[in-house]
Amino acid sequence: MEAILELQNALIKNYYKDFICSIDDEEIEFNHYSELIIYRNNEYIEKRLEVIKDEIRFIIEDIKPLYLKALSETLFKLANLPAPTEKLNLLYYTIKILSIPLVQLRKDFYINDCDSRYFSIPYPKENTLSVEEITSQIIDKFFNDKEYKNLYSNPSTEFDDMDVWELAYFNIRLKIISKLPFSLFTITSSLINILNHKIDEINEEIEAEKSDLLKLKWIGKPSQFGHIIGQLAHLGYIEPPKRDNGEINYTQFSKDLLRMFKTETTQGTLAAYLNPNNEKAQETERNFKKANFNIPHKKEVS
Repeated sequence: MEAILELQNALIKNYYKDFICSIDDEEIEFNHYSELIIYRNNEYIEKRLEVIKDEIRFIIEDIKPLYLKALSETLFKLANLPAPTEKLNLLYYTIKILSIPLVQLRKDFYINDCDSRYFSIPYPKENTLSVEEITSQIIDKFFNDKEYKNLYSNPSTEFDDMDVWELAYFNIRLKIISKLPFSLFTITSSLINILNHKIDEINEEIEAEKSDLLKLKWIGKPSQFGHIIGQLAHLGYIEPPKRDNGEINYTQFSKDLLRMFKTETTQGTLAAYLNPNNEKAQETERNFKKANFNIPHKKEVS
């Protein structure tokens, strides 16, 4: 499980701490930092958005090989496990491991919510409205002031340039930073979906094996099986599926029989043996006649 645990650690990491620096840090590279923020009740300087954008791209690129390695490791282990129950246990355990970061990542991409590890607030500036105050005033005027026009498309008519810049910066920052937790959430979900599909496949195999155990085993040849069952149908002992024109549907007939009997043949081959007009069936019928095999019509013995 090394690769899965390595991926889990990469997914659960709080990368926002890499985007900020304490104001007490003496080695701050100010050309990389711009915004003073409050994070978990402490003051920090946040990196410039273009720097954060590049770092997010690098983080996602670094996780891609971890993702492929984790998937390959899981599929390799599945291929080497003999029992379906062992395979299911591995898949369920792997999904459980991946679900741990998934829960937090779902919270993280709402970066304006305090439950997100990426949640921070701008340091209050003098004579500048907060984003919440600007938004509240825009909404209030938009719905309540009849003379208020075109504010939505041009808020600068009502607000100071710094206020407008604050609102624009807020929206750009939201888009850039939320991309990382959203991308990590998508990566985790996609891997879990692949594993869930594997679980479905294994469960189908288990159901198919259970179905085989309930079938009657035919130990004769498939040709003999087709001839005898076909004769029982033609002589009135079995009611086979029919087409709209009243003729026996041998394809469906063979499907129905293979659901009830276990025999080493295919649906198409069995359909041929069931049909007395087929060359394969006629050859088998000649062999039965040589052995004086005969089934009387139902009416003869009723």
